[in-house]
Amino acid sequence: MIHVPDVRATVDWYRQVGFDVVATYGDETGENFSFAIVKFGETWVMFNTGGETSDARRREVDLYVYTESVDELYESLRDRVDVVEAPHDTFYGQREVIFRDLNRFWITFGQETVFAMLMGGVYEGDVDGVRQALASKAVMNDTLNVAFAFASATEKRNEQILKMLTDAGAQPPPEIDPEMLESYAGSYKGERGFGVEITVKDGRLFGATSGNQPMSLWPLDQVTFRPVAMANARIVFKVKDGETTGLTAFHDGHPMELSRV
Repeated sequence: MIHVPDVRATVDWYRQVGFDVVATYGDETGENFSFAIVKFGETWVMFNTGGETSDARRREVDLYVYTESVDELYESLRDRVDVVEAPHDTFYGQREVIFRDLNRFWITFGQETVFAMLMGGVYEGDVDGVRQALASKAVMNDTLNVAFAFASATEKRNEQILKMLTDAGAQPPPEIDPEMLESYAGSYKGERGFGVEITVKDGRLFGATSGNQPMSLWPLDQVTFRPVAMANARIVFKVKDGETTGLTAFHDGHPMELSRV
């Protein structure tokens, strides 16, 4: 429930961005609403009187709505609403677009990314989920290769999924010499204090930022690795005269330089 200054105007705004009106209740004057309920799919939101407007960038409440058509929604509404952020993929596996309503509250519409669908399907042994991700034609070769490596090593190894990935063009990961893997282990820090701890376990490389669980890193070549749970990310180790001196972490094409401590 969100308290707003004008329930009728709020209902009209939510209706024009795709919400359906469930119920409205008139106020004492009969000219406005005292209370209303709208819904988007299975998402229900209630509006009540007594709220105030604000010029703040963020309000006290955000709405997060799961949908299956973020890009279509954006194209249909971009000229009619205040866009906070255009469609983008997040590090936690969601593709999102953020609008601001007439009362300045944020509404985020989110859907699972193809990358998250693929990796989640591999992890869960979900053949249909993997098939749906591959059918989107949005999975690049590097991602296919990482998914194949992950599918080969997971406890829920599924031969049908492995064949689907192979048929889609996936290649086995390159062999990395164990001594080279060990040479990458250590602590790395950037200029702003951001740090990564690289470890080796059971012949595989892992990376962890402060306070987070280690994430497996799968090789693309001898110095380049992909975090298994992050789309559009990779780590490139810097080696000089046989010694690892640092790494470059890329996310969405943006580099971050870290030196070995």
